[in-house]
Amino acid sequence: MNSVLASSRVAQLSPFIVMDVLEKAQAMMAQGEDIVHLEVGEPDFATPAAVKEATLKAIQEDDTHYT
Repeated sequence: MNSVLASSRVAQLSPFIVMDVLEKAQAMMAQGEDIVHLEVGEPDFATPAAVKEATLKAIQEDDTHYT
């Protein structure tokens, strides 16, 4: 199997801040804290109806800009 070599520039990259948050959350979980992970990945619960309705309304009214 061929190994993949990363560019030397990869070592100069700062870690993605989300990974720092995930690491902190995992440490808190290890101490018994109840953590809801929203920092990375997908939620393990359904989207609330109010969020779906507000999203559809925003799309229909072309109110989808960030600022």
